[in-house]
Amino acid sequence: MIINDPVIVKNLNKELERLENFGEIIGSAIVNRNGLLISSRLPREIDGRKLASMAAIMYAGIETATSSFKANELRNLTVDYQDYKLTVITVNDDIILVSLFDIDANLGLIFIEIEECIKNVKEIIKM
Repeated sequence: MIINDPVIVKNLNKELERLENFGEIIGSAIVNRNGLLISSRLPREIDGRKLASMAAIMYAGIETATSSFKANELRNLTVDYQDYKLTVITVNDDIILVSLFDIDANLGLIFIEIEECIKNVKEIIKM
């Protein structure tokens, strides 16, 4: 899915900004499953295009590795780095949400905010 409508992209950016204002979230991006960046609110020191590509590849790899778990569909992938965590969550069949947050962040609260963001993103893109 390619989203090139400027109004949709603007609304997606607003949603990512709302998510970023949560506090413990460092930045987020909306990415298509092919790894192309749709919208991003990531720190300048992070190359959003590379992160989008890496996240999509990692997510697809985990989906393939866990495909024998027939009854369960992969919903999210969380990776711990030294200073932060990265999570990749399905928005729909075509889009994933990638978020970076503090290593010591409260995952429960963050996932509540991310779930709200995903609900809003779905409404914005009407999927």
